[in-house]
Formats: sequence, structure tokens, C-alpha cells
Amino acid sequence: MGLGDPTPATATATATDSSLQKVITTRQFTFMAFSNSIGAGVLLATYSSLAVGGPASLLISFAVVGLAVWITMCALGELSAAFPVTGSFYEYSVRFISPAWGFSMGWNYVMNSVLVVAFELVIIILCVQYWVPEMPAEYLLPAFIAGLILVNAFGAKWYAEIENFFAVCKMGVLTSFVIVAAVILARAVPSDSRSADELGVHLWQKGAFKNGPVGFFYVFMAAGMAYGGTEMLGLTAAECERPEKVMPRACKIVPIRIVWLYLLPILMVGFVLNVPLDPGVITGGVSPFVAAMDQAGLAVVAAVFNGIIILSIFSMASASVFASSRALQAISARGMGPAFFAKVKWGHPVWALVLVYIFSLLSFIKAASNGDKIFEWLLAVAAGSNYFTWISICVCHIRLRLAIRKKGLDEREILKWKSPVGIAGSMVAIVVFIFGLLAQIVAGARSPLPVPPHILSSVLGIIIVFAFWAGYTLVRRHDTYWIPLDQINLQRKEERTGRSGRNNDIESV
Repeated sequence: MGLGDPTPATATATATDSSLQKVITTRQFTFMAFSNSIGAGVLLATYSSLAVGGPASLLISFAVVGLAVWITMCALGELSAAFPVTGSFYEYSVRFISPAWGFSMGWNYVMNSVLVVAFELVIIILCVQYWVPEMPAEYLLPAFIAGLILVNAFGAKWYAEIENFFAVCKMGVLTSFVIVAAVILARAVPSDSRSADELGVHLWQKGAFKNGPVGFFYVFMAAGMAYGGTEMLGLTAAECERPEKVMPRACKIVPIRIVWLYLLPILMVGFVLNVPLDPGVITGGVSPFVAAMDQAGLAVVAAVFNGIIILSIFSMASASVFASSRALQAISARGMGPAFFAKVKWGHPVWALVLVYIFSLLSFIKAASNGDKIFEWLLAVAAGSNYFTWISICVCHIRLRLAIRKKGLDEREILKWKSPVGIAGSMVAIVVFIFGLLAQIVAGARSPLPVPPHILSSVLGIIIVFAFWAGYTLVRRHDTYWIPLDQINLQRKEERTGRSGRNNDIESV
């Protein structure tokens, strides 16, 4: 038994699916799966995390969150293979949890992604100031914003092609760092005057776990931010030539990426970089990978790394433009946002893109008087967004499996690919993410930073998520608050017409 025929809003969403062109190739998607979410979170924020929590806290946090993110990608892969839709995890929240929660998750994701664009632009300016400390931000921001417009102007296919180039840059710089760090550890860098007891395991012996549990909580929170954007692959898959095939492939690539491009560089940076905790660590725009080269006396290598890191962060800003515009278009197509944002012209969600570019101008706040404080509060709005998105994906995965069992259906009729860790894995991931949310609150309440942020900044994002949910629930009282398992729609789009027999018991969005 199901929810019946699609609502008008759903019909609109279905119609919109054919408007977004499926032009991204499997090869392009594969490269994006290797590096799409690598941005300021891992390339810069790990610097302050190393100072606050120490190398052991940093490695353990990234390993635990990385495992949970991989599990989540497997859940998303199973969902995407069974139900390839525009909107991805937002649509799944509507389908498997409730319209109110889907509304909350959709707008939460759009808001987070839009603010990430502005955040990454600010980080780019800080990286440029590594070379020219007095360079005014207002001179550079227009050029980078114009670059974002250009990258996204020629549609998904060319966006994906440019992202492939950025992917090679990201993989190259992180792999190169691991090699250079190994050379430093081998004491084969003549310009490095440090003694042996200032490198390698000696750095871990001196401060593997700085600031105790609070330091670990802070780093765990940072790890959650660093992996943010991995789920963008679900949105990108909607514009792939074979959307039902690429997400399962991504699930196999993500663990390789986590070990190769996250854990290995983080392990090595903990062996070659010592970072004291001072106010400059938190506010500066220095990458730990660049700082490690500086400490080894490799100024030219540091400058080259910094340039490639700027390209990598620009890539993350571009990916956030792509993801936020597609998420906004999908929400609006479902009737949960202004209708004009649902419009697609020339294969582009034009008005959604315009809104994202307008919000990118928030990056200019950084150049204003008291800009740092204002920008911190804007980022606080999105605090915890990643964890809520990942929790929702895992809950959708669990409820999909339970709905199949409740209806007495054969999983082989519905699931085109199954997560190797099943719903048990999704339950473990949910526990990790809830711990991440609690760590965020504790790190805010007992901050180890020299200049602690306001306690409200650690919970504001959580409050806003539930404000979205409560607002929708109050306005749309007639909607289902929690969809019963036997009313969850399980029919793929192509099964709506012309099929008879057992598949008629499998309902749709």
C-alpha cells in the first residue's frame, strides 16, 4: 500500500528531471569521486586542528569520520541505484522520512552550500596573502567570482571536465606532499636544520593528544567539516549518462580516496610539522602542507604547493556552486521553494545559479570593518549541516530496507546495488555523526582556542535545522509527519506505466 499517485509538485519535479541534461560521462564522474570534496577543510583547517588537538587526535578523528562517510556513501549509492532522481538525498528524505524533514534538509543543504562558496572565496584570498600579505581582498574577489561564473556557464559537461583538471591538481599536490614529507623524515633535505628529535614519532610523544578530550572534540568537529561535500556526488549523478551505475562505483572509490588523500597526508604532516597554539593559528590562511615545507626550508616548494592549493579551494567553491544550484532547483521543482528557481534554461538552473552568485558576494564582508566577526556568525548558521545531511541519508537507507521487508517484497526487484555494510553500517554511521554533533557543542562550550567563539555559534546551525522543520510542519499541518513503513513509495519512475503483476505493489514518489 502506498501514497498513491504523484502530487502535482512531484510531477513537476519529474518533468524537471528531463530538463537537466545527462551529459557527465563515467570517466568525468570517476575523477570527481576521487577529489570532489577536498577543499579548505582538509587543506587548511587541519593546521589549527593540529595545534589544538595534536596529530593523534587529528588522525583518529579523520579515520572515524571517514569510515562513517564511506558507509553513508554506500547507503546513498544503494538509494541512487534504486531511485535515480534529481535532488538526491533531499528527495530521499521526502520519500522515506517525511515532507517536513525533506524540506528542512533541502533548505539546510542549500544554505550550507551557498555559505561554503563565500567561505572558500575568503580562504582563497588568505592563501594569496601568503605571497602578498597586504593584498586587499576587494581587488581579488571579483576575479575569482567571475571565474566561478565562467566555469559553470557552459553546462554540466564542461564543469565536469574542468573539475577533472582540478582533481589531478588535488591528487598531485597531496601525493607530492607525502613523498616530500618522507624525504624530510629521511633527513635528506639539506635546508632542514631541525634535529631528529623534532620530527617523526618524537612530535607524537610530545603532544599526540593536546588539550585532552576537549581538544579531541574540537578536531572531531573539524573532521566533519572537512568531509563535507562528499555527498555532492549524489547531486552530480543526476546529470550523468548512467546515474544508476556511477554511485556504486563512487562507493568503491571513496575509501581509496579517504586513505590516499586524507589519512596518509594527515599522518605525514603530523610527523613533520609542529604547530604552537596561538591566535594566529586560528585566523591565518596557511595550509599545514605549505607550513611544513616552510619549516623544512623548502620555500620554492611551499610557494608551488600554495598555488596548487588555491586551485583546489577554487574547485571546492565551484563544486558548491554546482551543488547548491541543483539542490535549490530540486527543492523548488517540488513546490518547496519559489517556482522560478525551478526553471531550467539551456540545461542550466539559471535563476538558482544567479542566487548563488549573489550570495557569493558575502565574501566581501571579510574586507569590511568587523568583517571577521560577521563572517563567523554567517558560518555558524551552517554549523552541523554535514552531520544532519549524512544522518538523513543513513535513516533513509534503513527505512528503505525496512519498508521492503514490511511490504513483503523481494529486494532483488527494487535494489539494483546493495550497500556492503547493510543497515547495520548505517546505524554505526548515525552513532558517529550524533557524536560529532555532541562534540561540536562541547567544543563550543569548553573551547580550547585562545579566543573562544560565542557558545551560540556551536548550536545555531542545529537550531536552524529544527526551525525549518517546525516551520514547515506548522504551515502544512495536513502533511504526514512521519511516513509509515507500509506507505513508503518504492516504485522507480519507469515502472509507473505499462508494468503489471508484482511491481504494481511497488509505489512511487
